[in-house]
Amino acid sequence: MNLPSVQDMIHDLCGAGTTSMSEVLEKLSSISDKPINIMEVEYESWGTLTSFKAEFDDRINIYYPPQNSTQYKLHCIYHELGHIYLDSLQASGSIPDISIEVLRELKGAISVSCRFLPNSPIENWVENFAFEMSKKTRATKRISDPNPFLC
Repeated sequence: MNLPSVQDMIHDLCGAGTTSMSEVLEKLSSISDKPINIMEVEYESWGTLTSFKAEFDDRINIYYPPQNSTQYKLHCIYHELGHIYLDSLQASGSIPDISIEVLRELKGAISVSCRFLPNSPIENWVENFAFEMSKKTRATKRISDPNPFLC
């Protein structure tokens, strides 16, 4: 599988300078022709999931749990945004253990991305994407910003 350079894709998405989460969401929403919602959800059990995205007819939702650090939450969100940007929804993979509560959330979804395959080129790519996007947006974080997900 021949995947594009993470740095080239991020440059195409964000330009040479820093950016913000809201700018990234706006651009990816435009690319996908659907709004992207970031949702912190407290389920009784997340199973083995750390975050996931679900695509519906009219939107894409990214879900993440509240118990992790802010930096880890941002990484998980950028990981899922990497899947959206790479358009890897049709890649085959195994699905981790998912609780009934999480499955209820997915009713009506037309696709779900929550796969993790060790040494998968796609998973490695979106992990690199998440690390690089964190660097690009962290530089814009101001101490006075109350919500790092919208800065």
